[in-house]
Amino acid sequence: MTPSTFIFAGPSGSGKGTQVDLLKKYLLTKTPEIPQFSSYTGDGFRNVMNGTTLASHLAKKIQEAGGLQPEFLAIWIWAGNLVANITGKEHLFIDGSPRKPTEAIVLDSAIQFFKRSPVHLILVNVSPVEAKRRLLLRARHDDSTAGIDCRLSWYTTEVLPAVEYLKGREGYIFHDINGEQSPEEVHRTILEAIGL
Repeated sequence: MTPSTFIFAGPSGSGKGTQVDLLKKYLLTKTPEIPQFSSYTGDGFRNVMNGTTLASHLAKKIQEAGGLQPEFLAIWIWAGNLVANITGKEHLFIDGSPRKPTEAIVLDSAIQFFKRSPVHLILVNVSPVEAKRRLLLRARHDDSTAGIDCRLSWYTTEVLPAVEYLKGREGYIFHDINGEQSPEEVHRTILEAIGL
C-alpha cells in the first residue's frame, strides 16, 4: 500500500475522531513501515486558546461566546502543520477541516501542492437527533444544549457545503458512511469502502 490521504468529516458527536483512531491503528498493523501524520484542527484551536497572544485572547472570546473561529486561523493551524511535517511518505489524516467552503478551497490547493491525491473523503453521517443525543451523553464543558444546537447548525450551513465542494473536485473519492452503527461496525464499513 502506498501512503494514503484521508479527510474525515461529520457533525460533532458523529464519532469521526474515534474512526480516525481506529483506522490509524488498523494501518499501523498492516503497513507499519509507513509513518502517520494527523492534522487535528480542534487540537490546534485549543493550543492557540491556551496561549498568551492577542490571537489567543480573541480566539478564546469567540469560543466562550459559542462562535465559529475564522477561516484564516484554521488554515494557519493546519497549513503550518503540513508545511512543517509532510514528507510525502506518510499516511495523512485530516480531522476537523475544512469547516467552511472557503477553507475547502485552500485545503484542496494544499492537497494538490503536496500531490496527495487520491484522497478518501469520509463523511461519518449521523442524524442531528443522534448527534445531539451523543453530545449530551458525553457532557463536555462546551456541550450545553445551546452550544450543541449552534455547532449542528454550523455543520449544515458551513461544513456540508465544504464537503460538497471537495466531492466535486478531481482526485477525491467520497464515502458516505452510516455513523449510527456501533463504532466497530462503522470501522468495518470504512475499511470496506476504502478497499481494505
